[in-house]
Amino acid sequence: MLFPNADVVVNPVLLALLGVIVGTLGGFFGVGGGFLITGGLLVFGVPEIYAIGTGLTLIMGSSIINMLKHRGLGNVDFKLGIPMVLGAIPAVFAAESLNSSLEEAGQVGNVIPYVYVAVLLLLGFFLVYDFFKTRRRSLSADSQSEAVSTAGLTQKIQSLRIPPHSVKLPGLPARSTYISLKVSGIESISVFVPLLVGFGIGFFAGLLGAGGGFILMPVLVFVVGIPTTVAIGTDLFQVIITGSWGTLLYALDNHVDPLMALIILAAASVGSQIGTTATRFVDPGRIRILYGITVLSGALAIGMGQVAKASAGLAFLSRIDDWVLLGIPGCMCVVITILMVREAWQRRIANNEGLAG
Repeated sequence: MLFPNADVVVNPVLLALLGVIVGTLGGFFGVGGGFLITGGLLVFGVPEIYAIGTGLTLIMGSSIINMLKHRGLGNVDFKLGIPMVLGAIPAVFAAESLNSSLEEAGQVGNVIPYVYVAVLLLLGFFLVYDFFKTRRRSLSADSQSEAVSTAGLTQKIQSLRIPPHSVKLPGLPARSTYISLKVSGIESISVFVPLLVGFGIGFFAGLLGAGGGFILMPVLVFVVGIPTTVAIGTDLFQVIITGSWGTLLYALDNHVDPLMALIILAAASVGSQIGTTATRFVDPGRIRILYGITVLSGALAIGMGQVAKASAGLAFLSRIDDWVLLGIPGCMCVVITILMVREAWQRRIANNEGLAG
């Protein structure tokens, strides 16, 4: 099928498959899936500028679909998300300034890809480590599902007393800088904590050219102490806001193929139903370990691409890395669906036995 804007012929079935994968993983993990969407479009032969522009549009669209679904499940904490967005906006500009300096020095290609791989590796291995460490703890079933290896750190972060403790605006009474996050289950936390988290995530997002969602979800869980499902929904809200600017710029330059975006978004809406529904049935600990494996597959694919560029003898890796980028997340969607169906079936059996008793 010919897509006139991008001037490329692509099988629409492959685009729909990509959409289902992105929608499922986005709804399940709370990420925009930027590296997966752009990488997938490049595999299908879409020119790079259109792959990036259309990819940003798809990140926005799939994130909106998934966020609305999570909002219906009560998994979006807007009171937490808004300060993070306010902190992220200036950080993105700071990161872009650093990138410009690196580009002038001719070091962007030598720095950014390796930083990206390093971040993905550290994040992926930590998630795997956390899963096995918390799994060994002798806790009850309910507490084990949200148990994390950084519980001590989250308590310290939530109890931080950061001045000023109140602010006074002209004509208004003084307001405390501590907020209650009922959706996240936090009675009181300094508003400067989400502002600083947003700044850090925004800086990484601007530096690495990603939405930042792949870092934010783990930070909310392991640093701030937000329940996994709420972190997923709130992460999607942040991705929508911070990714809007890039989408607008590419759309104004006519570097978005609307027909391609429409096909993928339609399929993503189907995957979204699977991914978001699965968060109701799959244990939070398993959500995090599956996310860790997916992140490691992204690090492997990007790392293989860099090795292929650096060594002519290993150029064949460039033909493998793209399929790693799509194949492992595709298998992950199958695993998510199986876990959801199995858990839903077990709960149904337990309910029937309870009624019979």
